[in-house]
Parts: sequence; structure tokens; C-alpha cells
Amino acid sequence: MNLGDRMHNLQLSEDQEMIVDTVRKYVADVVAGKAQEHDEHRTYAADEFAGLAELGVFGLCVGEEAGGAGMGLVPFVAALEAVGMHSSSLAALWIGQVQSALALEAAAAAQVGDVVGGAEKAAFVGPEHGLVLASGRISGRARVVVGGGEATQFVVAAVENGAPVLAVVAATAIERTPLLALGLASAACTAVTFANSQATVVATGAAAIAAIRKAQVAGWIGTAATAVGGAQGSITVARKHAAERIAFGKPLLVQEAVQRKLVEARRAADAARHLAWHAARVADLGQDATEAAIGARLMAVDAMVAAADEGIQILGGFGYVVEYHVERHYRDGKMFDVLDGGGEALRNRLAAMQFA
Repeated sequence: MNLGDRMHNLQLSEDQEMIVDTVRKYVADVVAGKAQEHDEHRTYAADEFAGLAELGVFGLCVGEEAGGAGMGLVPFVAALEAVGMHSSSLAALWIGQVQSALALEAAAAAQVGDVVGGAEKAAFVGPEHGLVLASGRISGRARVVVGGGEATQFVVAAVENGAPVLAVVAATAIERTPLLALGLASAACTAVTFANSQATVVATGAAAIAAIRKAQVAGWIGTAATAVGGAQGSITVARKHAAERIAFGKPLLVQEAVQRKLVEARRAADAARHLAWHAARVADLGQDATEAAIGARLMAVDAMVAAADEGIQILGGFGYVVEYHVERHYRDGKMFDVLDGGGEALRNRLAAMQFA
């Protein structure tokens, strides 16, 4: 445990630590060795996703009454860091499953049990896609849905007569178009068309607003944690290479310019990590974590991209080779920046909240 882990904001309870350690071991034993191959061949991380289901972590943040563990977002954040360090794709799939479970739990929907247990592979489709519900059917197109290519169920935020609604749509009722996305290559990112698709409405009005917001906050915080892990992954690879690479008779790591790059990358990642954990704790206290969650997400994605960029520069030509992973972290970070309506839209939303 390093100094940062001993700080109060980053402490876990004994039960939470046990869960996170289980995920870290799973990542080390199963996920890390396959992430590159999945990304290179754009294969869906099916076995790894099923492994998370077997660990029972899809219900980590869901209350016990709904079949979950009731541990809140803090251990989720800690575990996602470990996953994100090796596979942002798997982390993004996990986030979508948790978003769906939390939204269904908040709506007291019967479908929550199947999502928590992993019997249904769920994808959350947020309000940024502008989908419309009329007479029990949803229309519109979501340009990028993480996990959409393999999901069996879509938990959808839509609008009916100008008011938010939360609905569930079976995969058989939608049209999918696979995407050759820049990043998250093994997360089955897909464009989804809802062509007057039959939907089951599970919440309307205030209940729908609360459920959708809960899923959004979890998504922003989860993305922040994953991005912190991705930044740490790039820093680890770059530091190892700099320690081993000899230039002009000495390791790159002793050069001040290289040290400065690593220091700045680490500083940004550490700051983002604290913001992510803070946002998770605010949410777990039942307070409005919207502003904290958006801020953490923006900071962490920026930190991930910057760390990967510095890693590529330190590695030189090796930085563009898939075996060194930093180019994948860069692509994944850029992909995160276009989700949730895009980083600029989130910055505008944060500005509106702070200066309205």
C-alpha cells in the first residue's frame, strides 16, 4: 500500500478491500494477458465479461433488496482502476452493466435481477442520444453504444411529450451497425437504431429523472476511474522502458526531460484519482454528485490521454507498437472523450452548473 492509499479519501473497508483484491487478482490472472489480442483483432471480451459476472461484481453498487452487495460506488471505483490499467474495453462494458442495474433498481423494475446476475447483458443508452417514446415505442439513433453489439437488453433514457422516461428494449427490437471505433475495440461499440421499437416503460416523471441521473453519475465516475487506471498503465510502461533503454551511455530515466514527463503524468493521474474517489463518496452519501462526477470524468480522461501521449514520446517508435500498450491507452482515452455526448458538451454542462 502506497502513501496515497493510506490517505483517508482512498481508504476502503475490510469487506470492500476483499472485493477489490479479488478483482485485481482476476485482472492479473485472466484479463491482462488477453487485452492486447482482443484489441488487435477487435474481438469482444466475452469470457472476461462472463468472469466478472461469476465474481458477482455487477451488483456491487446495487442494494441488497435488489440482489446486490450494497457496497456503493467506492469499491467499484477502486476495482475499475485495476481493470482500466489493462483493458478499458472490459471496464467500459462493466460500467454499462452497472449503469443499467442502478437505473433499474432506482425504478424498482423487475428486470434488475437479471442484470445484476449477468443473465442479461445490458447496455445503457443515455439522454444525450435524444431518443423519443410514443405509444410504447422508441424511435431515434444512438451513434455509439458501448456493449451494444452484444447486449441482450437496452436500458434507455428517452423523452415522451417532453418528459423523461426510462424504458427497457430487447435486442431483438433494434437494428445494430458495428463500428470500427478508434478505441475500446473489444467493447462491441455499435450504432443502434430504434426504429419504432417496442419498449417497456419502467419509470416516468420524477422517478425516471432520478433513475437516469443515478446511471449517469455512475457512468461518469466509472469512466473517471477507468481513465485513471489507463493513465497508470501508460506511466508504468513508460517508466519501465525509460529505466531499461540506454541512450548516450545512460538510462533514459535519469534524463531530466524524461523524469519531468513522468512526474507531470503522475501528478495529473493522482489528482484525477482523488476527484473520482471524492465523487464516489459524495454519491454514496446520497448527495448530488453530478458536478463532482463530471469534473472527475473530464480530469481523468485528460490525464489518460496526456499520460499515453507522454508515454508514446518516451518510447519513441516503440510507442506505436501494440505490444507496448501505450498507443491503445491513447486510442481508448480519445474514445472516452466522445462518449456521454462528448467532452465539450460535459464542459458546457459543468460551466452552466457553476456559473448559471
